[in-house]
Amino acid sequence: MSSFRCLTPDDRPAFDAFLDRHRATSMFLRANAFHSGLVDGPDRFQGLYVGAFSDDVLTDVAAHYWNGNIILQAPTQPAELALAVARESGRRIDGLLGPWPQVEAAECALNLDRSRLGKVVPEYLYRLDLADLVVPAPLSSGRVVHRRARIDDLPRLVPWRREYDQHTLGYAGHTIDDAAIRDDLARMVDAGTLWVLEEDGSVVSMTAFNAALPDMVQVGGVFTPVEWRSRGYGRAAVAGSLFDAKAAGAVEAILFTEMDNHPAQKAYEALGFERTGEYGMILLDPVTEQDDG
Repeated sequence: MSSFRCLTPDDRPAFDAFLDRHRATSMFLRANAFHSGLVDGPDRFQGLYVGAFSDDVLTDVAAHYWNGNIILQAPTQPAELALAVARESGRRIDGLLGPWPQVEAAECALNLDRSRLGKVVPEYLYRLDLADLVVPAPLSSGRVVHRRARIDDLPRLVPWRREYDQHTLGYAGHTIDDAAIRDDLARMVDAGTLWVLEEDGSVVSMTAFNAALPDMVQVGGVFTPVEWRSRGYGRAAVAGSLFDAKAAGAVEAILFTEMDNHPAQKAYEALGFERTGEYGMILLDPVTEQDDG
């Protein structure tokens, strides 16, 4: 018989050992805990963690974070644990992420506000040993160059991120806050987790890590404007960021992409990524028309 309870800092060894067995589908959980520990609060990376235990062995974890996202690594009781963490946190639910079968099971139990639904998709999960990274020829030859983004790039990158949020994450245009995007990108600049690609001095693509640990990174936020697509820019931007991560000591990278996004899959596979499973997310618009009023 399983029991549920909130996790505390004393549970960190069991938490780390459990998630290490599910490394590829636990990057958000692991990276957030790396930054803020198992501590709840309103600050970035903080959240309430609930665990399921069987005979004192941790079998499932769910967290409800500062940003409203519930994130699961709950292979045995996803629906029950999602309900438990939402009840304990009292936060509004703005997203549900995790291995796709777990997300599907939890969605049915949570009674989400379907009027706020944004992106609801399963995605393919990809993994790469960075020792096997294939650097595209345009990057290795110097025809294009990558670099970490700077604050002075943000006037260009904010509209790109707006388009990414609207078309890739499924947010309605009226819910997207450019000031919030700028703040988020500025934090990424400060953290060194946002990159751009240049050709002939012009910025043509961007990429980021949406979760990062000293030994492992998770790629996200890859965007190339429509007029510059099908030129390998996104692939080169990702490769450049991973080259830098490898130089800093990371040995592994993961990412997930929509099952029908065949160009992205082809690009990632050309870098050496291999499909290893499924991840998924249900993202809700963070602001409603009622909130605006």
